[in-house]
Amino acid sequence: SNSKLIIDMKKTLKKFQKLVAKNFFMSPQTVDFSKSFREDLRLSDTEFIALIAYTENAFHIQIADNEIAKMRRVRDMVKYINFNS
Repeated sequence: SNSKLIIDMKKTLKKFQKLVAKNFFMSPQTVDFSKSFREDLRLSDTEFIALIAYTENAFHIQIADNEIAKMRRVRDMVKYINFNS
């Protein structure tokens, strides 16, 4: 159902926010759904690659290389995690 999806999405976002906050020293609230990783959160290429690894480990998923290229915003990552974990 749609409401389950929304609840899962919020849970995933919360866990993802904590992961980013812990590893990149920012407050979880900063890691908003609409924020971009590069411009808004100011992650370098190296940090972004590290983030992919942290995310794969935390959520027990494998993110395909062609998918990584599409991950521009927090929402892209959260949606991907939601549908693949």
